[in-house]
Amino acid sequence: MRTPIGILIKTHFALLLLAVSMVACSASAAPTPTPVDGIQAIEPPLALADFTLTDQHNQPIRLSDLKGKAVLLTFGYTHCPDVCPVNLANFKRIKQMLGTDAARVAFAFVSVDGKRDTPSVLARYIDLFDPSFIGMMGDDSATHQAAKQFGAAYFIDSDAVDYTVTHTAATFLVDPQNQWRRVYSFNLPPAQIAADIEQMLKS
Repeated sequence: MRTPIGILIKTHFALLLLAVSMVACSASAAPTPTPVDGIQAIEPPLALADFTLTDQHNQPIRLSDLKGKAVLLTFGYTHCPDVCPVNLANFKRIKQMLGTDAARVAFAFVSVDGKRDTPSVLARYIDLFDPSFIGMMGDDSATHQAAKQFGAAYFIDSDAVDYTVTHTAATFLVDPQNQWRRVYSFNLPPAQIAADIEQMLKS
């Protein structure tokens, strides 16, 4: 298990990369992250470019396929010993807290480890939490294109046999119009995320 300090460093690293990605946007389109107790509001919301990956059923899936629903999304890998199980367990709790509004939200886990996380591996992993969750994977180019829009980053130490992946621990919220709206810090309680999603769905 990684230490809390390690997770803290990873989270700070993610937020730093997020800030860098904002600078790379054009002045007219650059959103301004506004941190409030572990929630960063992207204002104005940022329209995301469509991307295509493969889901856990070995079918192509595009971000635009989820239009009409809010998307709560995180990046990780199935061999992750700490961050990813926590994020997906929190997804399950958030879904329960949303009640009937959960039908208006897609929960997506994007693997950054396409070498090991085949669709069948993803399916078994997702099923441990909720079979309705969406697992996504792709080659490194496709995954990188998806991740960089959110300022998410990952590094694979593939020289090791049982290698680990350093990756952004934050969770991201996309609205039903496929616009990026929120960044939630890794340590944010699920109840706060659920309440924030409910508020967005009402707006």
